[in-house]
Amino acid sequence: MLPEGDTKLVFSMDNEEVFGRVVHKLIVIVTFTILGLGELTCLSDTRENMRLCYWRGNRQLVKNKIGGVNMKITRGSKISMAAMALSVAIVAQPANADTVSEFYSKTNLMIVVGYSPGGGADLFARFLARHIGKHLPGKPNVIVQNMPGSGGIKALNHFYKVGAQDGSRTILTSATHTLAQLLGRKKIRYDVNKMQWLGTLTQDTPSCVIAGRTGIKSITEAKDRQIIFGATGANSSSNQHPLLMRDLLGYKIKIVTGYKGTAKVRLAINTGEVDAVCSFWASQALGPLASQIKSGDLVPIVQFGTQPNRAFGNAPVIYSLARNDEERLIMRAVFKPTELTRPYGTAPGAPADRVAALRKGFWSAVNSPELQADAKRIGLIVDPLDYKQTLSRLAELFKTPKSTIAKVKKTIRVK
Repeated sequence: MLPEGDTKLVFSMDNEEVFGRVVHKLIVIVTFTILGLGELTCLSDTRENMRLCYWRGNRQLVKNKIGGVNMKITRGSKISMAAMALSVAIVAQPANADTVSEFYSKTNLMIVVGYSPGGGADLFARFLARHIGKHLPGKPNVIVQNMPGSGGIKALNHFYKVGAQDGSRTILTSATHTLAQLLGRKKIRYDVNKMQWLGTLTQDTPSCVIAGRTGIKSITEAKDRQIIFGATGANSSSNQHPLLMRDLLGYKIKIVTGYKGTAKVRLAINTGEVDAVCSFWASQALGPLASQIKSGDLVPIVQFGTQPNRAFGNAPVIYSLARNDEERLIMRAVFKPTELTRPYGTAPGAPADRVAALRKGFWSAVNSPELQADAKRIGLIVDPLDYKQTLSRLAELFKTPKSTIAKVKKTIRVK
């Protein structure tokens, strides 16, 4: 609240150049500082990107401009106005790095995951959380928040529309969230083009695996034998990928949706509730779930990269199963977004200085010897992209011809 008898002055902090012009214009009146004319206190309001100053004096306000910087001042003597302006010039710092550091030193950094603990997204989020805080100003504590539902759409919708827009919350999303937007899913309440992307943690290769007890070695066996897949939400790759193989290739596939993450689906495989799951990544096959692949409890039956990945043994590459160019085109539209495997971003309204710090911190973290050693220790594939590369890849995806999108919608029966 404005102190009694004080008047609030509002200076916009659009960029450093503006403040440079203010200081340059006001420095000529430095001699007024010795006059002791009144009392001025200034505080930063980083949410509004402004500096608020309180001047003890006349409450009657008029509008004025100094050096292109919007402000409100009291009507009084030129000497008083000059003293106010000079005081503001002294307290207003052009660089707000200290402000960023102060913010993160007293604020936890949240990494939101739209899936339950134990899945691929959760694994990468917790991996990143162990490292990124040390590379940010203020060295914040980093907390992972799981918000499962609708194949991650619930979390991204909430993050985009409801969550804090101050740079304290980040989200590790899925490649399928971009595809869901391209396909015009009804539940979408976000726009990936308006998110402030910080980078991509890895470029991984997805596959589908099946219980070893079934004896099935390849997805092609589904031409004659039904396979029951477990999936999370309708918009998830765990649902979209088997759906495409069913509707495009005519395989005998049944899909049970509603699981709160692929880790839950793997538990259902163990109990015999379902046979198989997609969204099984090379980083999992080579890392934390390598023992299940080696033992034969889980068997890769198809992989979705453009080239064979050693993590999946002899599982066929999906494009080799296409019967014509149109099918290959449809497959490419569906599987290409998975190359941006773990996009990492913050909210559209986050302040620019904090976004810049997060981008710099992310890139420093993913290239640090400590993170690389940790990835090697647990078998994770870390193949990052910076924010510019991420934005470029997203722009490329949104150039997909509408005719191709229409074919994808028809093929996998998007409602």
